[in-house]
Amino acid sequence: MKYGNMKKWAPLILFLFSLLLLQGISLHASSPSFSVNASYLASLPYANSHVAVVYYQGSLYIIGGDSHSNQVWIYSNGTWNIGPSLPFSLVSPSAIVYNNTIYVMGGYNSTGINPYVLKLNGNSWVVVSEMPLPAYSPYIFVYNNAIYVIGGENTTSPAGLYFPPSNAIRLFYPNNDSWRIIGYMPVPTYGGGYVFNGTSLIIVSGYIGYSAYTNDILIYSPQNNNWTILNGVLPYWIHDSALAYYRGVLFIVGGYIYTAGSGGVNNAILAYYNGNLQRVGYLPVPVYSAGYVQVGNMLYLAGGIGSSLSDVSALQLITFNFPPLPPKITSYSAGNESVTLGWNPVRLSSGYEIIYWNNMGFNSSINVGNVTSYTVTGLKDGITYYFEVLAYNSIGYSSPSSIIALTPASVPNPPQLVSVKYGNDNVTLNWLPPTFSGGYLLLGYYVIVKNENSMVSSHFVNSTSLTISNLTPNVTYNVFIYAVNKLGNSSPLVLTVVPITKASVFAFITKLGNGILVNWTTSFPANITLELYNPNGNLISQIAAIKGNSSYLFRVPQGNYTLVIIASNSAGVSKYVYQVVYYLPPASPQVSLIGFGNNLYISWNNEANVITYLVYVNNSLVYEGPSNSIVTNISNGTYLVKVIGVNPAGSSSPGIAVIHYTGDYVTVVKMKVVNVTIVSKIASAVSGNGNNLSLGQSIVIILLAVMILLSIAIITRNRSNGFDW
Repeated sequence: MKYGNMKKWAPLILFLFSLLLLQGISLHASSPSFSVNASYLASLPYANSHVAVVYYQGSLYIIGGDSHSNQVWIYSNGTWNIGPSLPFSLVSPSAIVYNNTIYVMGGYNSTGINPYVLKLNGNSWVVVSEMPLPAYSPYIFVYNNAIYVIGGENTTSPAGLYFPPSNAIRLFYPNNDSWRIIGYMPVPTYGGGYVFNGTSLIIVSGYIGYSAYTNDILIYSPQNNNWTILNGVLPYWIHDSALAYYRGVLFIVGGYIYTAGSGGVNNAILAYYNGNLQRVGYLPVPVYSAGYVQVGNMLYLAGGIGSSLSDVSALQLITFNFPPLPPKITSYSAGNESVTLGWNPVRLSSGYEIIYWNNMGFNSSINVGNVTSYTVTGLKDGITYYFEVLAYNSIGYSSPSSIIALTPASVPNPPQLVSVKYGNDNVTLNWLPPTFSGGYLLLGYYVIVKNENSMVSSHFVNSTSLTISNLTPNVTYNVFIYAVNKLGNSSPLVLTVVPITKASVFAFITKLGNGILVNWTTSFPANITLELYNPNGNLISQIAAIKGNSSYLFRVPQGNYTLVIIASNSAGVSKYVYQVVYYLPPASPQVSLIGFGNNLYISWNNEANVITYLVYVNNSLVYEGPSNSIVTNISNGTYLVKVIGVNPAGSSSPGIAVIHYTGDYVTVVKMKVVNVTIVSKIASAVSGNGNNLSLGQSIVIILLAVMILLSIAIITRNRSNGFDW
């Protein structure tokens, strides 16, 4: 189904209502120096109109339209390829390229006006948002990271076309897919040709409602959200034209024209400049409602409605040919009876001409062809010459470049840089003498140091090396080195330096179960060396030449260490020393007790990482040291023994055991896992602190008593059987 038929006939219908309102305006102008070429570039895969066109990744994308409204076609290097299809049909959409992808907005189909925003994601389209106050054929452009969507037709009803179109100024923010309405057009328009020139949106003519068109030009400035109206610029009303803007000239291409008493499809290419309007060319195929996109000095028109009010399949190319812009001289030097100039290449240029003269009545010019540097020879030393460069093409010459004054052999050429070496708050410069001394003996070199526009220091040296000291790290300095002969200074050798200083190191040390983890950062780039020493001062590990910020894990046993971090760069060496106490809390020892002959033999297993043990008998410290066994005197009674392992990381939980001793009879209670709370209460009972016992505490004491009696009985029976302890 061709949804665009209503739009084809709308201009003619509205024209019949508007004839009585039209007033003629005639303009006369002289042509500036440019020409316009229009050509039939290719045929579309099928006749179409009301399409959106963008230039994306070096190809033309033809999106939607009156025919096959969900299709996308890609034109590249003379070949058509079908692109990713739209998720639904769209007639009169608007499209824009932003952030390396395509956004499609507006348009309509059989269901009405499309409110959805489509984004090209790889090889398919996704819906990312909905447009407030939906409209088709809105004016669309990108400015300051937002997509502006202005005006557009807000109805698909033929009767509704009588009323004004939308005048909303909508902003779409692709970074979060949100919308904002920031204002309204002073005159609602639809179907006007439009172009955004980088700073302003320009809209030419268009339908304003109530069977009326405007022959004004509207200019919108997104910087301040303001509109300017150029009243009555056009001598007629024009609908659905294409617009381009190049080198200060506004081009109006095609469209449907309404004049006093008549109307029709326009084949003219008009140029508006300096307040004047003039026809400067013709289209091979007259069209209106064509999709179009400007690429530099070229305008592409895709399809459109032709003179017979039916879709056409023409892809047309309009080229705007101007004289080149003036070149910019980027390098220059005086030699022995010669001057060498260099300049930037200029787009649209086919060649360059050098004009030069002096104040003694001499002037000349050289057509140097399509090059961007040239040496003018045959000059006289000691005489000042003035040079400017012009670019040209078949249309004409550019304005001249800025004038450069040079005196051959008057002063030396600039010195040539050899090296820059950064030290600690200083920089050492080395250079070569100039390739041309100016014909005189070099007297030396001026070296000027500036911070922005402020003088920092100045030096005069006879050598080709200089160390500049007392510079501030991370501050940008401009250094100018001039060669000097008796006639004056050369143009400067200019370089930028940013001094550094010795790097500071910021280390973070983490004690892990498998070693010492060292993380570090530096204040300036540096090579890092890590050295780890034992308490005797012996180097046990060295990691050298680590670049940048990083980390390293030393896999070492627990103990005391000295860590040295060395940071070296061209400014010097920084050394940082850290004392590392690398221990993890020890585990609880397992305690064994034996009572014999009024002696209590206490022993325990050696736990890893323990430096010393604390031994308590009935809460009295009886030993502190590294051994794993002791002997102490005892008499009849019950003894609670606790052994605690200690290292610099802390103390272990106590290993606990209980023994009841009566004369030659021994009862040993070994406790591998003991409820410390209960044991401590037993200890309190043994020490006679006078507190009343709870029922649970009493039961524990009774059980211990039963175990003691049972042990006595076993020992007694062993003795009666002849066993000797």
